[in-house]
Amino acid sequence: MLLRTKRLIIRPFTHDDETAAIALFTDPGFMAGSLDGLLSPAGARDKLQALIDLYQTHSFSKFALVEKSNKCLIGYCGFGLEPIEGPPVAEFGFRLHPDARGKGFATEAAQLVVADAFTRLKMPFVQAIVEANNTASRRVLEKLGMIHQRQVAFHGRKWLLYRLERSG
Repeated sequence: MLLRTKRLIIRPFTHDDETAAIALFTDPGFMAGSLDGLLSPAGARDKLQALIDLYQTHSFSKFALVEKSNKCLIGYCGFGLEPIEGPPVAEFGFRLHPDARGKGFATEAAQLVVADAFTRLKMPFVQAIVEANNTASRRVLEKLGMIHQRQVAFHGRKWLLYRLERSG
């Protein structure tokens, strides 16, 4: 699976991403608000392996976002398996390095990743959870056409659940 936008390459993580992935997952700005918290280098390696394993098992994962202009890994966008209201289900999410935020990369990547979920993976719907005060992420979800459904409890915190049904 390889997706391209005007500015991004979107692809599964590989072991070749180890150095760049460790730099991201150990960066306080990148991991701010993450349920995982700031990872150690060993924890970052484990997270990278988990992303690789998820793709090999389910054909989806959080995908690497590589900026075409400089070949830098700037974040991820895709799906994880999360037990939001019962058994684990595909949950959409994205995260960008602070230097890459506010430039439209999240929306650019999210549009293609969600389209891929509906076409290649035939997902009947896409859902995401977001904290109410995360207005930037909420705007991205709303630009995708996702609709706020309700509030849910997840890992002891309150989240807003957004959902988009596949059309046709």
